[in-house]
Amino acid sequence: MVLGAVSCISIVYFYILQRNFSKNHREFTIALNSLQDNHRELSYLILQNSISVYGNQDQIAKDTNYLLVDYETLSQSHILNSSKYKKIQKDLLILKEHLKNNSQNVEEFLMLSAGIKNSLLFLTRHVENGIALKHNRENIFFSASKILKHFNDAIRMQDLDYLKNGNFLLPTDTTNQKIKDYATSFNAHSSFLIKKYPEFIQITKQVLSSNIDTSINKIRTSFFTISRNDFAALDMFALILFTVFSSSLLGTIFLLFLYIKENKKLLETKESLEHSLSYDLLTNLYNRRMLEKKLKSSIAPHLLLLDIDEFKHINDIYGNAIGNLLLQKMARFIQVKLSDIPDISLYRLSADEFGVLFDDTQEVVALSIAHMLEKEIAKHIFTIDDLELNVLVSISSNNVSPILENADLALKLLKKDYTKRVLAYQENLNLKKSAQENFETVALIRDALAEDRIIPYFQPIINLKTSKIEKYEALVRLQMKNGTILSPFRFLEVSKKTPYYREITKVIIEKTLATLKEYPSLRFSINISMIDILDEEIVKIFLSHLRENMPDSSRLDIELLESENIQNIEKVKHFIGEVKKFGSQILLDDFGSGYSNFAYFSDLDIDMIKIDGSIISEITTSERKLHMLKSIYQFSKGMHMINIAEFVETREMALLLKEVGVKYAQGYYFSQPLAKPLDYTDVSI
Repeated sequence: MVLGAVSCISIVYFYILQRNFSKNHREFTIALNSLQDNHRELSYLILQNSISVYGNQDQIAKDTNYLLVDYETLSQSHILNSSKYKKIQKDLLILKEHLKNNSQNVEEFLMLSAGIKNSLLFLTRHVENGIALKHNRENIFFSASKILKHFNDAIRMQDLDYLKNGNFLLPTDTTNQKIKDYATSFNAHSSFLIKKYPEFIQITKQVLSSNIDTSINKIRTSFFTISRNDFAALDMFALILFTVFSSSLLGTIFLLFLYIKENKKLLETKESLEHSLSYDLLTNLYNRRMLEKKLKSSIAPHLLLLDIDEFKHINDIYGNAIGNLLLQKMARFIQVKLSDIPDISLYRLSADEFGVLFDDTQEVVALSIAHMLEKEIAKHIFTIDDLELNVLVSISSNNVSPILENADLALKLLKKDYTKRVLAYQENLNLKKSAQENFETVALIRDALAEDRIIPYFQPIINLKTSKIEKYEALVRLQMKNGTILSPFRFLEVSKKTPYYREITKVIIEKTLATLKEYPSLRFSINISMIDILDEEIVKIFLSHLRENMPDSSRLDIELLESENIQNIEKVKHFIGEVKKFGSQILLDDFGSGYSNFAYFSDLDIDMIKIDGSIISEITTSERKLHMLKSIYQFSKGMHMINIAEFVETREMALLLKEVGVKYAQGYYFSQPLAKPLDYTDVSI
């Protein structure tokens, strides 16, 4: 009895010891593999970024942080609590130092990469803009093109030899001011590249040749050596138990079965991990990682990207469970429809995006398959439980390198065009040019904010009855480094898709209020969009500025952009109520444009309406537009609202507006927007 009890206790203790050791061993191994995989992925992204103008800087920064997170997971593994693994702990401290150095090197790489690629993009555009100088006797355009080629070869080949023994500056000793300005701008960025590129090459090599991989392999080798001894000790313990406690054979066999089962789970976990690296768990199709791997080895790849239209609405309406079932059915449907086509592989790339990769096919064949697949999906009814779902898909086709990037650009363009379902990528679509222009615009906005080159311009608003300037409208402008002024249509829409839009709004509010204090006899107005009103931080800052600048802020009026659909009427009403406490008047801008809604007037406390320029510009040539003007005037008069006409460009327009009874007007006939208000208020009509 005692022997049996001791035997059972000993075997149970052995089982728990082995299970915990296996679990801790598995956790440490998985964490170590994850760290090495993420490091190799980071090295690949850095190598890719170092030779390409297009690169995901944010992903590199994230992956660098992932390494540190993986290290923390690794260093906190329970298996390291054993004194046998002290050597591993010391090796981990060395690895930590390597990771720290690598993180610093990556940070320096990102800063250098951003600067170098900004300069390369600038020089590329600068050379294109200098084509007008092509026939100049000084041949400066050809020199600039040659220098740019050296820089591009150097970045592509990662070779400093392209930048040796050459003059990479354009001559500026010319009397032709246009050529001199062109050369000066070119030389500024060329000098920067010559100075920084050797540093960039050096830091790139440091990042790619870090000791992290070597350190990880050393830890793995030491760990497996020690753990093998532990496994051997466990096996020996089991053999001793079997020999000594033969009377407890049944219990030993039972617990041994559990031991085998746990080891089987360990092997299954390993296989599952290997499977998850290559396959999408939901659809069991290949995943994005496998597509990227396949694209590297394929000689003539051709990719179809398929995206389910409005898939988010399906999740929102029916729930994620239904959405997941639809994705599974879609995967099976595509597999069945393409089962007879040779040399293809299928992938699920993201939530609702699938990929079809041809190893070698003609473009016309791929497009034919894409059209067939789109039509088959459109007419198919996907039955899920009691639901019948019809879905549409958009499909892009591409065989131009980089395959995945270009296919994705074409798909994004296709999603904006509701008249097409299938689109083949072509270089003449200028998709990269558009993305590059947006990139340059964002960089332009960022630099302008950092260097205080976002400024307000002021356009006078004239009282048509008294012929006096009574107020000014503040309009945002971006001042280039050379003094050129950019209108908002060149940068404002792009800024709305970035965090910089909020900063632009703050700057214009502050600078307009500062100008208002300088001109105590004038009123000013500022444009506020729905984006601003829905941004609680912007509203808080705006009201704070009004409060701090009383009583001057009582002369600041608000122009609500009526061309933007008012999405939250209650928030707008609250905002109007708050600003009116300071004496501000409310204008409805662009009245008569696409989103005009007379119902707003029953809900919003509006003092003035600004009649849209699309009406004013034709009142002297179109009876219909003149009739619209008179109708708007009578409406505003009946609502006890003052009206302002914008886009007044001729004296004839001004006189006609005065005759109709419109009180205020602004436009190029009176004055363009100015850097500061005029010194006089009397104008002639």
